[in-house]
Order: sequence, then C-alpha cells, then structure tokens
Amino acid sequence: MQDFVGFILPPFIDLINRHIANSTAKFWISMLACVAVAVVFNLDKLNSFDELLGKASLIFAQAQIVYKTYWEKSRMREKMVGDV
Repeated sequence: MQDFVGFILPPFIDLINRHIANSTAKFWISMLACVAVAVVFNLDKLNSFDELLGKASLIFAQAQIVYKTYWEKSRMREKMVGDV
C-alpha cells in the first residue's frame, strides 16, 4: 500500500497549491509534500538519507504521472479546485 501512496496525492497537493501562482513554488510544495509522506510512511524502515531520497523520488514520480495522466484535465478537479 505505502509503495503506491503517490497515486492518491495529486488531489491533496492540488488543494494546497490552488492559491499559489508561482510554478516554482508549486513544484517545491509538491516535492515537500512527497518527502513528508515518504518520511511518515517509511520512518521505521529508513536507514539512510539515500533510502529516504529514493522513497520520496518514487512517490513524487507517481504523483506527477497520475497528475499529468488523469488528474490535470479531470472533471473532478474542476469541481474541487474551481477555476484552474
């Protein structure tokens, strides 16, 4: 389950980023959200910074793939976020 948590993050990240206009800031907020999720879900299993970086990268990649493939142009996003 925790290896696929990145697949459900786009709606949550979108809610955080909806009032931010700067795309660089949006990127870093997305990255920080993914790192936070990686820490929370893998805190007891991480032995090094490299492992944390690997888990966070995997979660970020999953979130980006789902966002670009399904979430970005979905009706649910339009209803949830409003004018985007």
